[in-house]
Amino acid sequence: MKVLLLGLGRANLKVAEYLIKKGEEVYCYEERMESLSESAKEILRQGKIKVFADIDYELVIASPGFPPQKEIIKKLKSKNTLIIDEIEWTFQTLKEPKVIAVTGTNGKSTTAALVSQILKSAGIKNFLGGNIAPGKPFSEALFEEEKEYYVLEVSSFQLTRIKKFRPYIGVLTNISLDHLNWHQNFEEYIKAKKNLFVNQSSTDYAVLNFEDRIVRGIGREVRSQVVFFGKRAKDGVWLNGEFHFQDEVIFEDKNIPLLGQHNRLNIMAGIGVAKILGINNKKIEEGVKSFKPLKHRLEDLGVINGVRYINNSMCTNEVSAIESFKAVEGDKIIIVGGREKGDNLENYLKLLIHSAKACVILGENAEFIAQYFKQHKFFKYKIAKNMKEAVNFAREFAKNGDVIMLNPGFASFGIFRDFLERGEAFKDAVKH
Repeated sequence: MKVLLLGLGRANLKVAEYLIKKGEEVYCYEERMESLSESAKEILRQGKIKVFADIDYELVIASPGFPPQKEIIKKLKSKNTLIIDEIEWTFQTLKEPKVIAVTGTNGKSTTAALVSQILKSAGIKNFLGGNIAPGKPFSEALFEEEKEYYVLEVSSFQLTRIKKFRPYIGVLTNISLDHLNWHQNFEEYIKAKKNLFVNQSSTDYAVLNFEDRIVRGIGREVRSQVVFFGKRAKDGVWLNGEFHFQDEVIFEDKNIPLLGQHNRLNIMAGIGVAKILGINNKKIEEGVKSFKPLKHRLEDLGVINGVRYINNSMCTNEVSAIESFKAVEGDKIIIVGGREKGDNLENYLKLLIHSAKACVILGENAEFIAQYFKQHKFFKYKIAKNMKEAVNFAREFAKNGDVIMLNPGFASFGIFRDFLERGEAFKDAVKH
């Protein structure tokens, strides 16, 4: 079978290894050869994968870096070539395993990792992966022993290209404006998120955020059984000083390792999944309270010379930026900026003007943010050329007891390859 891989990043690299092992004829189309991992470059050097040729392919597996408007996608579609995502391909290759899939604009990585931790506490073997970063692509599961459940973070990009992908439990954390540099409009983005449930039946489950109007509405459309979570979701998982499932108290809201009200919703989503699976309350509590927050997501780096440092590099949109800002107490100096994704960040910038002690701007849109601050008579900011300079400028604003927080609100592309590189640069600058 002739298979074309669009992109040879971490997910498709594992696909390539599997297909080569199976003796398939594998081709690759890659636009950024210089950014490939050494493993990918080695496979290409060895000639195990052929370079893209203008021939007919039986299957195309596309990376998220190839949106529908790309010329190569249009060309392949004109030939009626089947184009799917690595998530879809792995699901079919594993013969439709039991999947717990988490999507949403914000909170999906934390929720997926939390669900995996709860299952682990209950002694349930599970695979954690998908879009989560740092982490393992779903395709890596093909090289591991079979698991009872596969807990996956899935993105709107991946859900756009599904055919048969069907989670036993689908979790939708929230929906807000994001990724309009990939999707044509907000409606298309919502449709992609709804695809999580499109193949479900009445024997499957949808765990939905009752607090989110769009998500609540989706609950009326799905064929699966709905479990809501939220402060007012009295028929599902709710919170009132204690986490409840319907009339049952699960555990008290104290000694929780996650900051912020948005993370309380993530915990409620995890509880919803656990109750569907019949996990007892003690194991749920044990899983939540033993959970270690993920890197680059409100990651507390500790106090240095009286100043606390928070790495929230994963924050790349308005809702996430606002919720994360509110989750951290104290006078805050914020490192803000990056590359815009078509969403409106005005509410976040207004919040900074009114509530931040000072700001340091770093990224492609630095001049735009600076002009916005000036127009609104906010002058407590500096523009930095790199992360080291950004941290040094932030320290100039900071006093004993203050917080310096990387809470960008925008994508990292431009100065940094991704949010991981940006977060590590921040951590490195904090140390030195």
